Amino acid sequence: MKNTLDLNLVEEFSNLEYFVVKAPVSSQEFWKEWQEKYSRAFISRIAVKKLLKTRKLGYEEIKRYRALLEVYEEVVFYLENLKKLALNLRGVFEVNESPEFDDEDIDFDL
Repeated sequence: MKNTLDLNLVEEFSNLEYFVVKAPVSSQEFWKEWQEKYSRAFISRIAVKKLLKTRKLGYEEIKRYRALLEVYEEVVFYLENLKKLALNLRGVFEVNESPEFDDEDIDFDL
């Protein structure tokens, strides 16, 4: 059983290896590679969300696509963090000046 789990882990790793950015963070090639991988992960996440919204899937398919959606969300998160690191090394720091509003923060009593 352990060998089966090891094989499954190796298979999962090889499936995800595509998304690893191998170019040095400080190189121009980094941005080209990053954009290609980020775009693919982002669009794949959208495609999986769209599939899940059709609701024409069986229980096992829904379960599989939800797991796949989580993987793409983690990949996008990894790539966004890598982008922040690359920008920080160039001296560019993000400042989030747009506050997020919660519906409860809005007073509709006029």
